[in-house]
Amino acid sequence: MSIKFNPILGTLYVVVATVLLRVSDAQGGRKGAIVGGWNPITNLSDPEVVEIGKFAIDEHNKEAKTKLGFQKITKGESQVVAGINYRLVISAKDGDSPPHNYLAEVWDKPWEKFRNLTSFRECSIENVEQQCMFTN
Repeated sequence: MSIKFNPILGTLYVVVATVLLRVSDAQGGRKGAIVGGWNPITNLSDPEVVEIGKFAIDEHNKEAKTKLGFQKITKGESQVVAGINYRLVISAKDGDSPPHNYLAEVWDKPWEKFRNLTSFRECSIENVEQQCMFTN
């Protein structure tokens, strides 16, 4: 009796492993991530996280017909769902004005090459910390 390789199951295992590795990388290798729960992103300069932040600014610019320029990510967390939700506080400039903080949420499914900006709003100057707080 021989064991036969099922290519569909093999592909499924590779996809699941890839998603789990990407989640680990996006969280700076943080161990003990809770599926469905929000977890802090420890490496805000990770190229994948920066790419998500730039995507959020670009999509907002298209939707709102603005010209915000990405500066940096100041805070972030991720959530494992059917893909990964990212919640980021992004510093961005509009022309020569000083940078403002924006709270953006992006849903990413890298194995499908799908990315969607689900929320984007400016944090008020008066209460930046309160306006950009994450709520679970």
